[in-house]
Amino acid sequence: MPTANTYAHHSKKACVAAGLVDAEGKPKYHPHSLRHFFASTALAAGVPIHEVSRWLGHRSVKTTVDIYGHLVPEPWGRCRDIVQSALTSAV
Repeated sequence: MPTANTYAHHSKKACVAAGLVDAEGKPKYHPHSLRHFFASTALAAGVPIHEVSRWLGHRSVKTTVDIYGHLVPEPWGRCRDIVQSALTSAV
């Protein structure tokens, strides 16, 4: 079973090979960066936060809300759009 060090080693090699390094030659991204990218992208696209929380392996959705809650699209805007669409199609 791969360890965190194994992932870090291969991630570093991949960043260097792709030229994703800073001025000192250190990788700009780390394996944990991929988790943040995944969670941020999924939530911004409207994936339910409880699903993202489960996929990230958080014990509680509260952890996910505390870290990523600000990325969840405003519910009022979504709700307004859904209701407006429903009313428009009913006419």
